[in-house]
Amino acid sequence: MIPLLLLASGCRLLQGHSSPPLAVKGVLDLSRWDLAKSDLIVLNGEYAFYWGRHVPPADFTGSLVQAPAFVKVPGFWSDRQGDGGRFPGQGYATYRLKVLLPGASAPLALRLRDMGTAFRVFVNGRFIGSTGVPGENREATVPGSFPQVMPLHHSAPVLDIVFHVSNFHHRRGGIWEAVQLGPEEDLREMREARVNADLFVLGSFFIIALSQISLFFFRKNDRAPLYFGLFCIAVAVRVLTTGEKYLTHLFPAMSWDLLLKLEYLSMSLAVASFALFVQSLFVREFSRIFYGFVLATALAASLIILVTPVRIFSYLLPVCQALLLLSLGYGFVVLYRALRHGRKGTVLFLIGFGVMSLAVLNDIVYVEHRVQTGYFAAFGVFVFIFSQFCLLSFRFSSALNTVEVQRRDLAAANEACEQEIRDRTLTEAALRQSEEKYRLILESIEEGYFEVDLAGNLTFFNEALCRVLGYAPEGMRGLNNRAFMRPETAQRVYETFNQVFRTGEPAKAFGWEVIRPDGGRRYLESSISLIRDGQGMPTGFRGLARDLTDRREAEDRERQQQQQLQQASKMVELGTLVSGVAHEVNNPNNFIMLNAPLLGDAWQAARPILEEYYAVHGDFLLGGLLYSEMRENIPRLFSGILEGSERIRQIVEDLKNYVRPDTSDLGQSVDLNEVVRSALSLLANMVSKATDRLSVELENNLPAVKGNFQRLEQVVINLVQNACQALPDRKKGLRVSTRRDRSNDLIVLQVQDEGLGIPPENLPHVTDPFFSTKHESGGVGLGLAISARIIKDHGGSLQFFSEPGAGTTAEITLPLTRAETPEKKVIP
Repeated sequence: MIPLLLLASGCRLLQGHSSPPLAVKGVLDLSRWDLAKSDLIVLNGEYAFYWGRHVPPADFTGSLVQAPAFVKVPGFWSDRQGDGGRFPGQGYATYRLKVLLPGASAPLALRLRDMGTAFRVFVNGRFIGSTGVPGENREATVPGSFPQVMPLHHSAPVLDIVFHVSNFHHRRGGIWEAVQLGPEEDLREMREARVNADLFVLGSFFIIALSQISLFFFRKNDRAPLYFGLFCIAVAVRVLTTGEKYLTHLFPAMSWDLLLKLEYLSMSLAVASFALFVQSLFVREFSRIFYGFVLATALAASLIILVTPVRIFSYLLPVCQALLLLSLGYGFVVLYRALRHGRKGTVLFLIGFGVMSLAVLNDIVYVEHRVQTGYFAAFGVFVFIFSQFCLLSFRFSSALNTVEVQRRDLAAANEACEQEIRDRTLTEAALRQSEEKYRLILESIEEGYFEVDLAGNLTFFNEALCRVLGYAPEGMRGLNNRAFMRPETAQRVYETFNQVFRTGEPAKAFGWEVIRPDGGRRYLESSISLIRDGQGMPTGFRGLARDLTDRREAEDRERQQQQQLQQASKMVELGTLVSGVAHEVNNPNNFIMLNAPLLGDAWQAARPILEEYYAVHGDFLLGGLLYSEMRENIPRLFSGILEGSERIRQIVEDLKNYVRPDTSDLGQSVDLNEVVRSALSLLANMVSKATDRLSVELENNLPAVKGNFQRLEQVVINLVQNACQALPDRKKGLRVSTRRDRSNDLIVLQVQDEGLGIPPENLPHVTDPFFSTKHESGGVGLGLAISARIIKDHGGSLQFFSEPGAGTTAEITLPLTRAETPEKKVIP
């Protein structure tokens, strides 16, 4: 029904049942034509034509106008021969037509669809409307396209219709489409009918496109729905930009260039997407060479359309039309091959494809003004889609036939089952006794017993399994195993069950994790085997499940304790190793540190002599290199030797401090504010280079803590150094603060920076020995490890809070030795 409605709507563009006369020499005689009883009049025929002039209507009353030429409308003026040959595609001209009316009639109007590319209309010397701005050159012309109905408001027996048409933006100019005359109400109803038909087709195409693209997202391995959805979108865009051009009514401010780009792109992209669709359906029959040729040509044309103006890419229309015809022709070749290969559904596909091909061929001929029919591509595509639905119906019918055959087979099987039931009636008592014994055994064992069908749905289980899974018995029957496990676990379980199904061999000691309704997790070890019926056919699976959660947790705890013991052993070994290695490393390092300055002094003393020799004798070799190069590099080499030896000394010192038992006096009464001031004083140069925004907030009358001043100062120095190194520029701030936590009787020291932050995966390891993200710049990874141990020896804690990009906060908490009421003081 829908294709018939679309066909009827398209036929409204054709002339009426009785053809009206054609205009001859610029005059259309309708004096004997009954406008009230006739269809809408198409003003086709010969129009008076004045090239290179926009003749004012008033000039036609005198003898100021030269003799006209005559051109056929609708048509392109470039098809008309002038005195010097064919008229060019770009230029401007005046069209004139006199219409002789039969007499009084209902209010008349003109239906104007498209002219190339700007025009204004006069009737009996009166301006009635325009589209775009027609001018005498490209700068003065503004192209436009807006199909509309223009009321005449004239009751004269003669209509003198004058068109001023300009085209400087397209390869062809002229009155492209037929002008219609008729009662205003009928013309508007006709236009509304066409718009409604276009909107219906548009909505249908978009719904189909969305459904097909959605289907692709559910089955991404099949790309045919995606390509077909894109093809429907391209055709829908073409419906919006041709015919009634409803897009211009939705967006009146849309530029003419954009409208033409969308129209041409819809053709090239429709060819590409349809080629992709057909190739995905008929992979064996579709040549990859032609497939690549179509895609490359269509995409190249699309690129030209995107980057060039209309007056250039409009010359691609014949190329696009040729590509379209070539693709349709090759489509028939592909379908012929599919028929020979016996592909099911090819005949229906061929019927729909044939109708669509004829409709597209009609559109191409219509655009070239070889026929006056209308646009039927949308109708053809709709018929093609309808053929696809017929194909689906055929497949559904075949499926129903298969179901009917299976129903008869099932009925026969049921009859056989009934006979078998009658045969088994005598043994039911013995079976019931056996089942009762079986049930008692299952309920008495600690392991969970289960039976599932081939789909994984629970069909039988004991109470032990309910306790393990945490479900009530009534909620477990029919429950699928995917309901109480993660997707990846369900996939692994499925693979195991599938292997048992394929091989028939049971699976033993198969471990998997289940999720209880309360969110708890349990680890089960199962063994499963195949259940077969009396004929040996698989019907499901049975198995035992043992809860190993407690055993696994105990094993994890034991493993963790073992790792801790191993780590402690490594630290003892490290202490022994460091004690021996430190001495062996320090001796040669001290030799380097003592002799390097002497060598530097010797160089400085020898340099004047070498300079004098260089000035007299020129350049010479020193250590295999030219002296002119060596005299600048040798001081840097000595400096590098000293810096390297100092780094070695510091690394050895950090290692010794880390493994050395802390024998410092931790019973001192320490003012934490003084510790902060002393540390900041030592680091004043580093802090001033790192930031312009240092904030120090120390509470007055802060109670003292028990500990060692120098060790706590070492911790603060480490934290402030790390904070300075984390700042990306001087605009980022650094804040050091102390406060008293009265609720927990603690003293809190915080070092906050606005640096880059610490990644979440690194945050738990910042106090691990030798963990550092700055190895390339000399970091050893012992500073924070030593700091954490010092704070632990003081009975406190060192914690880090960080967010990447927002900065890091290091927080020290130490126990109080006395309490006082604090007051806040900010030291800038």
